[in-house]
This record gives sequence, structure tokens and C-alpha cells, in this order.
Amino acid sequence: MQKSSFNFQYLINSQKSISSRFDYLDGYRGFCALTVVIHHIVPFHGGKGDFRIFVMAGFFIGVFGFFVLSAFLLTYKMTKQLDKCESWNQSGETISKYFIRRFFRIYVPYMFFVICVKLGPKCVKGIYKEYNSWLNLAMLKPTLGNHLWTIPIEIKFYFMIPILCVAFKLSNKYWMPVVLSSIGAMYWLYQTHLYYSAFDANLFTSNKLYVRFPIFYSGSLVAVFYYKYEIWENEWKNLVKQRFARIFIGTCSFLMAFYGIMNFSPAYNPKINIYKDSLHPGIKFSFLLFFMLIGAPNDFTRLFSDSFFFKKLGKYSFGIYLWHPMCILVVKYHKFNRQLDAIVVVLALSYLCGALARNR
Repeated sequence: MQKSSFNFQYLINSQKSISSRFDYLDGYRGFCALTVVIHHIVPFHGGKGDFRIFVMAGFFIGVFGFFVLSAFLLTYKMTKQLDKCESWNQSGETISKYFIRRFFRIYVPYMFFVICVKLGPKCVKGIYKEYNSWLNLAMLKPTLGNHLWTIPIEIKFYFMIPILCVAFKLSNKYWMPVVLSSIGAMYWLYQTHLYYSAFDANLFTSNKLYVRFPIFYSGSLVAVFYYKYEIWENEWKNLVKQRFARIFIGTCSFLMAFYGIMNFSPAYNPKINIYKDSLHPGIKFSFLLFFMLIGAPNDFTRLFSDSFFFKKLGKYSFGIYLWHPMCILVVKYHKFNRQLDAIVVVLALSYLCGALARNR
């Protein structure tokens, strides 16, 4: 039976097939959500305590990890779909479905939250007091002083993905020179012409995509390389799937993750500067993601695929991201003796909100 082009439920659920295939990435997404929540909890519990590593780590590990992962999944899916299209009409239909899915998956829950912030009880604002006007939030203007700052930037990149995927498709057998040239051109532009100030990168007063574009683009490049790797027929590809090779790739993944923690947390790297991070985080996260993709299953990916906790957090990650500031109020107004107790309570409440928001 042919599926209707405007079957909204089908469009929304069509993302599940790719998510189930990369189940360990759901767990990885859940870990990113965890770092963001803990990062926002720590300032409301007296000292840094046992979780001092998460001070600012939610920004570098959680948010940038989300950016790279989101770009990978969306680019990978569209690249596969466009490759099956035999005409521009089919390509246009594929792109239209993509925008409909993004609208219902991201913008509708986002606007539901905005309406609750503006019309609901004061507690919905959570730990943040300042939000932009309803119209400005709806138009994806700078959000002002709250956690929604990532959403306008990410939605802007959604409009770039079809352009990138069509360009990759048109490059055909010259895809490698095109990709390498784009990397070189981007590095040159950001080093010589695309300068930006601390104000341009300010989390609350700027929604400029170009400041964070290289981080997203690195995720899209991983999608292209992995897609080409999948259709690559060569004996070297079979070698990568051997047990020893997976162990080696898994070990490299552990080392890269450790390196990332040591370099992205001010607890270990006091000199870190959030205003000079357009290039290097994307490179590091993209290499780690690519190792996970070609090495799975191994001990590193099983940390995420075998964790019911991480996978559930990943499944409801967007709802958790939207609603967790409200849940942190329990830490602000109730004294917890241990930081771990506060984190468990906030995570439980955030998970409940995320699940309700996803299934409403």
C-alpha cells in the first residue's frame, strides 16, 4: 500500500528506523543530555562537589555533542534518501517531507514550551527569569538569558542540510575532492575573513549560525564519509570488522573521550575559552563519532547501547532539554545533603516531563 505524501504520523515515525539502527547513538545522546542537566544543577547546590567536572562540560560536551550528532543523523538520512531519487521531483518531495518532520519534531514542542512560559505559571520558567518576547521567540530571535539559545541556531542549520546533501549528490564521483576542498576553504575563511567577537558568540544575545557552523558541518561530513564507507566494497573494509580491529578502534574511542573530557572541562583545563571554539570541538567530536560508527559493536559503543538509562534519556532528550530548568527548582528551594541526591531527583522529574512532552 502506497503511503500518502502528507501522512504526518508516518513522517514523524519515519525517523525511528534510523534511530533503532544506531541504538548506541541514542545512548550517546542521553549522555549528552545528562551532562547538560548536571551542568545546570551544580550552581544551585552550594559547591562543585563530586560533579565539578560537569561545570561548563554541559556546554562543551553536551551541547556540542548534540550539534554534531544531530547534523550527522539528519545528513545521513537525507543523503541515503536523495541517492534513491531518480528525478528532481522526487528529490523535492524528499526535502519537503524532511522539513515537515523537523517542524513537528522540533518547532511544535518548542512553541508549546514557549506558550507555557508566557501563559503558564511562573514555575515553568524554572531557574531562568528572562525570556524574549513571544513573537521574538517564535521568530527564532536571540532568546535572552536562558537555555533555549541552542534551538534557533540548530533550526537555522536544518535549512542548510538539504543544500549540503544536494551538493554532495551532484559531486558524484568527485565527492572526495569536493569535501576536502570545502574543509580547506572553511578553515581558510575562518582563519582569515570570518572573524567574530565575543558578542557574536554570546549564548543569550546572539543567534548567529556562522559562529557554530563548523561544528554542525563536521557532523554532516561524518555522515558523508560513513555513507561512502558503507557502500565501499573492498577487502580493507572487511578488515575493520575483525575482532582485533574493533578492539583497537574501541580503545582509540576511549582515549579520545578521555582527551575530550580533559580538554572540554574547566575543572581540568582552566584556560578553556568558549569564544574560540568554532573549529576544534567539531573536529574532535566528529572523529569520535566516526570511530563509534565503524567500530560498533565494541566495548565503547556498548557503554551506550547496553545502558537502559542512557537510551531512555536519549529517547526523550529534547523534552528533557526543554523542561529540566523547571525541575531544577526543587534543588533551589529544597536542601539536599548530597549533590547526587539532587541530581537523581531532578533527572527523574526531567525524564517524566520529557516523556509526557514526547507522548502528549
